[in-house]
Amino acid sequence: MYAPGSTTSAKQPRIVSFDAPGADLNPADYTGTQPSGINGWGVITGAYQSADTVFHGFLRGPGGEFITFQAPGADTTAGSYNGTYPNSINDQGAVTGIYADANGFGHAFLRSPDGKFTSFDVPGGAGFGTTPRGINLEGAVVGVYIDSNYSFHAFLRSPEGKFTTWDGPNACTGNGSQGCYGSGASNINAFGIVVGGFEDNNGNFVHHAFVRNAEGKLKVLDVPEAGSGNYQGTGCPGCNLGLNQLGAIAGTYIDANSVNHGFVRSPEGKFTTFDAPGAGTNSYQGTGCPSDCPVSINDLGAITASYWDANYVSHGYLRNPDGKIVTVDPPGSTYTFPDGINDWGVVTGYYVDSNNVVHGFLRLPN
Repeated sequence: MYAPGSTTSAKQPRIVSFDAPGADLNPADYTGTQPSGINGWGVITGAYQSADTVFHGFLRGPGGEFITFQAPGADTTAGSYNGTYPNSINDQGAVTGIYADANGFGHAFLRSPDGKFTSFDVPGGAGFGTTPRGINLEGAVVGVYIDSNYSFHAFLRSPEGKFTTWDGPNACTGNGSQGCYGSGASNINAFGIVVGGFEDNNGNFVHHAFVRNAEGKLKVLDVPEAGSGNYQGTGCPGCNLGLNQLGAIAGTYIDANSVNHGFVRSPEGKFTTFDAPGAGTNSYQGTGCPSDCPVSINDLGAITASYWDANYVSHGYLRNPDGKIVTVDPPGSTYTFPDGINDWGVVTGYYVDSNNVVHGFLRLPN
């Protein structure tokens, strides 16, 4: 047995590959199984795409057993590319995510530990709908919603169903077609601390991270080495920041040369920056990526995410609490994307094989 948070052992770490029952394994489809989160008990959630192009949610237990599900109202028409996409799971086993209806509109869902569903939409949501990204132990959910102008905004839904919405200070208010990806929340811990990010309205769409306390006070976080040019800054659109119960925050930043780097901010506000060995040093390479790269941090301070090498190939990495970084690539992987780590040091994510099939994986400390 390994201790919580340990990521090294006298034994070698093990990587286990898995596929959800019914996942499309046809070569060259870029479909399959995509985990999106893991809880403290080792239960993994995510989505898989079946051969009829419908997405399904799944839970994988620590013993390898699967439960698959669809949120009520999800469109399961063959060829629709709709369905259910879980994004986060808490230690109680509650899952939140998004499902697409027959019009392709995204609604949020909350699945209780006993399998009951609650559907919700942020008031004022339109465009592509409501996308939850994080859930805490009490069942509070955070994420992003899109209004009728296709502008992005952050939201918090309390366990009782009350909504709070906000934008970052001086956040851009256009839409994606105008280069603006607005504001969004990505994680919440048991103390009600929320992290997320926004793009500003100063002309370059510079990205900034934020932390919001339980009373609603917002503080902007900018890594000192972050660039201020076009689409540079701290964080990136769609990139989930890691947040642990102690208030430590992990993420990525983009420097003045458009190279990505990792960072961790202590609960006291101290920034530490780092680069994964093997990360590329040209524009759009490095530790992280320009968009949609999740970062996860556990309560011991271990971090997992991805880095891009000099050939723009994505690899996984694990940064131990002492700062040592190792590469996490399942055997046969051509691209690797970790997206969760629990306090036992178990990492989950997905990878693409040489046949362009997507598989889930977990890395066990021993």
